[in-house]
Amino acid sequence: MRINEYNNLQEFIEEYDEIDRKNIRGFMGIEFTYHGTYYRMCREPLPEDQLPTLANGHKGHYRIVIVHWKDGEWFSDFDYELIGWYETLDSLLYDCYLDNKAFAEIIMADETEIIGKD
Repeated sequence: MRINEYNNLQEFIEEYDEIDRKNIRGFMGIEFTYHGTYYRMCREPLPEDQLPTLANGHKGHYRIVIVHWKDGEWFSDFDYELIGWYETLDSLLYDCYLDNKAFAEIIMADETEIIGKD
């Protein structure tokens, strides 16, 4: 049974692409579960000088973590495992692997459940 709310990858891209940072309709973060693991991806709204510098010298704009706070709790409990920082949405989608699958495949999987967006 499909529980994922996205019908295609373009829907996700339109919500999280940072090309137009002035797009107030876009979301900054998403929480989801996949095979029993609770993840959070965030397009960090930090100034350039506060973003981490990646190995290639560019800034990381997207962060993905495994979170350990309980369902329904807010971010006061920052118990998480950093998976990585990514420069662009494309690098997140195709260079980030969760459970041996590219993020693009995970975010579109039938069994991925979107818990929340902000």
